[in-house]
Amino acid sequence: MEARGHAVTRARFLGPVTIRSRAGRGSRLAPGRGAEFDALVTFDPRARLLDAIESRTRAELGGGPMRYFFAPGRINLVGAHLDYSGGDVMPMAIDRGICAGVRLRDDGRIRLHSVDQQPAVEVGLADVGARAELRWGWANYALGVWRGVAAASGAKIGFDAVFAGDVAMASGLSSSAALEVVTGVALDALLEAGIAREELARIAHRAENDFVGVRCGIMDPYASALGQPGKALWMRCQGPRWEHVPFDPAACEVLVMDTRKPRALAASGFNERVEQCAAARAFLCERVRVEQHLASYQPADLEAVAGEMDPVLYQRARHVVTEMGRIAAGAAALRAHDYAALGAQLDASHRSTANDYDVSCDELDAITDAARQCEGVFGARLTGAGFGGCAIALVAPGYEDRVAARVREVFRARFGVEPGFDLLRAGDGPGELSR
Repeated sequence: MEARGHAVTRARFLGPVTIRSRAGRGSRLAPGRGAEFDALVTFDPRARLLDAIESRTRAELGGGPMRYFFAPGRINLVGAHLDYSGGDVMPMAIDRGICAGVRLRDDGRIRLHSVDQQPAVEVGLADVGARAELRWGWANYALGVWRGVAAASGAKIGFDAVFAGDVAMASGLSSSAALEVVTGVALDALLEAGIAREELARIAHRAENDFVGVRCGIMDPYASALGQPGKALWMRCQGPRWEHVPFDPAACEVLVMDTRKPRALAASGFNERVEQCAAARAFLCERVRVEQHLASYQPADLEAVAGEMDPVLYQRARHVVTEMGRIAAGAAALRAHDYAALGAQLDASHRSTANDYDVSCDELDAITDAARQCEGVFGARLTGAGFGGCAIALVAPGYEDRVAARVREVFRARFGVEPGFDLLRAGDGPGELSR
């Protein structure tokens, strides 16, 4: 997501890539509102990614046909750190993600290569146990999904895979979930296992939680696996249940602002927040009433025991229960086509994640504050788990360059770092790609 000069990143138009559904019908990205908008937002860079995969395959894995697949990354409009507390979230699959070239093999080996990550990994099926191994690095996400698909399908078979993506690792746009979902979609198709998308999302979630050891919620894999163009996913993580709500890219654009501050999720304090929320729920079960999830409590419940509760646990719980209200207000705003009202919920969400949940940082606070001061910005908040990475701003069409120029100026003056900017739209869901 490199910024050039004082303009939002633009890319050469490479043409759409057809995605084959289970029924075999192709769909292409629809034209936007004019040639400039198409070149800026609706370009499909997957041809470049597939070229890179083919080149790496020839160089390192030898010949033989591959089939190609894609799964999107996501942004979360509002609903920060709620999924693992049984709350609501509102992610949106984006037009960036992970592509994979995959083929089965019958010699009991798995070979995983990445255009973007090191090392390349080769393991025997019997070597993949119940837990990730540090030496496998990024490939642990794919190996965890392979275990889940093998268990669901009953087919324990090796495969080659080469991955390439245009969503950066540790950016807060959920590259790990995209890698997991594309692995699951590919193996399901190649094995003809008929695994439902929702089940693939659950397999991806278990891979990250149980195999890799990152205690994340269910939002990221569901957002990738169930994404639809032009829609956000209002997801009730209790159940889970979900519905798609409209997001109009002709009325509101999503400007991603990259602080360039790396965010190592497993070591960032994410697991600590999960533990704190569990402790807050345990306290409320004892002092108020028993609820299965922290998000099921009401603000009045917290106020009733505010003087007795550990101050840090109180703050964590207050973020969770008040963010639930912001989710409902955000969904209503989308249905009403009121992006100013949606932006107000983003602003309030960022304040809560910074003050009560303590997952922001100076860079994220500064970049969102600078965006809010710009004309044409509806609202801004951090995205992903926080602790660095990216923030998003909801921007009226036509304002993105001016917003990026002003935010760049403010951020560079304070931190001496050139931030990155990228304009995103709602993307396709996962599927097979045809060349």
